[in-house]
Amino acid sequence: MSRFRDAILQKKPLLFDGAIGTELYNRGIFINRCFEDANLSSEELVLAVHRDYLKAGANIITTNSWGANRIKLREHNLDDKLKLINIKAVELARKIAQDDAFVAGSVGPLGVRIEPFGPTSFQEARAFFAEQIAALVEGGVDLISLETFADLSEIQQAILATRDVAPEIPLIASVTMTQEGKSPLGTPIPWIMQKLDEWETDVLGLNCSVGPQPMMSAVETIRNLVKKPLCIQPNAGLPKSVEGRQIYMCTPEYMAHFAKEFLNAGVLIVGGCCGTTPEHIRAMSNSIRFSRAFVRVSVEEKPKQAREAELVEEQPRVPFAEKSKWSRKIAEGVQVSSVELLPPAGIDPAKIIESSVQIHKAGVDAINIPDGPRASARMSAILTAVMIEQKAKIETVLHYTCRDRNLLSMQSDLLGAQAIGLRNMLLVTGDPPRLGSYPNATGVFDVDSIGLTNMVYRLNGGIDLGGRSIGKPASLSIGVGVNPVHHDFAFEMNRFAWKVDAGAEWAITQPVFDLKALYRFLEYIEAKNIRIPIIAGIWPLISYRNAVFMNNEVPGVVIPTDIMERMAAVKDPEDSKKVGVEIARTMVEELGKSVQGFQVSAPFGRIDLALNVLGK
Repeated sequence: MSRFRDAILQKKPLLFDGAIGTELYNRGIFINRCFEDANLSSEELVLAVHRDYLKAGANIITTNSWGANRIKLREHNLDDKLKLINIKAVELARKIAQDDAFVAGSVGPLGVRIEPFGPTSFQEARAFFAEQIAALVEGGVDLISLETFADLSEIQQAILATRDVAPEIPLIASVTMTQEGKSPLGTPIPWIMQKLDEWETDVLGLNCSVGPQPMMSAVETIRNLVKKPLCIQPNAGLPKSVEGRQIYMCTPEYMAHFAKEFLNAGVLIVGGCCGTTPEHIRAMSNSIRFSRAFVRVSVEEKPKQAREAELVEEQPRVPFAEKSKWSRKIAEGVQVSSVELLPPAGIDPAKIIESSVQIHKAGVDAINIPDGPRASARMSAILTAVMIEQKAKIETVLHYTCRDRNLLSMQSDLLGAQAIGLRNMLLVTGDPPRLGSYPNATGVFDVDSIGLTNMVYRLNGGIDLGGRSIGKPASLSIGVGVNPVHHDFAFEMNRFAWKVDAGAEWAITQPVFDLKALYRFLEYIEAKNIRIPIIAGIWPLISYRNAVFMNNEVPGVVIPTDIMERMAAVKDPEDSKKVGVEIARTMVEELGKSVQGFQVSAPFGRIDLALNVLGK
């Protein structure tokens, strides 16, 4: 048996060290540098941090390896040094710890979204974690400490990877929490802890994001829901900006008080995270040393508020055909049609509503509403869609992007869209801000379109992204985008397959000008059994200049040479429009029943051109 497991069985209180990253920053490592590279470039500095924590009384020293996975190191062009950085991290910690303290191999999240919220698969995530953990184990750590995880699925892959690499090594699995006692994704902490308790872990933990008081509240809720020991490592409070620097406000005395309180509440291991200094750890060590031996609260003393977290079950889903008129037609195999109209650039919706009325009268099924196309600032696509449906009495297909909103905002929007009556959603990642008029704007991209599809699919099952029930399930019709002429066809097809696997029910292509490429795409998905209805995007060119712009500056659009030459040969502006419409109508006629319908753009608001293409 390992020394660490023996200490746990004897219920000996243990004290982790404090923050490594913020301490390196305080000692001169710039915030934009890779802190883990300090193992190679600033060895003495890392040793000094470890030494100060050991002298302060810590008996678990954490390796400087929290972000030393391949994905994060690649951002600093250090991925080729992954093994060296991790082994060196262990060497430096061991040099200070000797036999006086345990060395914990620190492993943090990958820094990318994994399924169901992102394109990184469970298998890929597990392999990334295994690579780092193998290096730490080779270096000689006493235990692995998984720290600051927000996604239960991701920490599960890290746990599995640990057991793949070293089945017998002790393992602490820690997640982070919000002030409200949930994970950043909204999952209740008690439910997360119960899941971690079921898996192959030795100690369960909470670390980072909040100070001692919220974590104490969490401990009081979870301490009798789990069987395994608890490890609590709060931040030194919430940071405040003081003259451009982030200062953590908890005093060493305050942290020391809560260290004793945690132990009295039944916690076995305490420590600190961001903002915790050797001075904090010294005060905590003294508090623990002079406190009474801790007593674990018995089951009979279980607080009334501690209730076993319930596993939320998926609600019966609304059948696809019942979600909207658009969905019903698609489900019945009837071709659908939509016209794309840009939301107003100003505050007056009169023109788009008038155009929508005309399109409705022409017999088109829906108005397609882009969401900030080419990273432009326009009227809210959601509010535009609501006004069109209410005033023009025609359904909309609402583009919804990941660019401008974080996970919480996206979920709020989608719940609101459902409540107001919107149903048809085209889920897209969105053009990056650098393509638009505000290149310095921040793109959020908490997830991409794959993760967003997963989110909507969960809402349609009555479960939010945090695993909580929303009551009555949503009934959003899930559409996704696909580009049949993507320069990396295999990459695009893999992403498309993931979207379908995530719950997509129909797809709209980028504007297509190359029918051979579209037929290749249709044959491919048929052969791969990726069978969801495909709606072809059609764009009637209005001039050679428009064709050049589309071909060179609109992401995902490729116009064949013969069409470019045909547009270049026409000089009269009106004739150019006629030729553009003729090309578009020919594509619609040739495709016939090969696709489930057509989305036709109205360039510069010219709905007459779009209706002409559809033969309306």
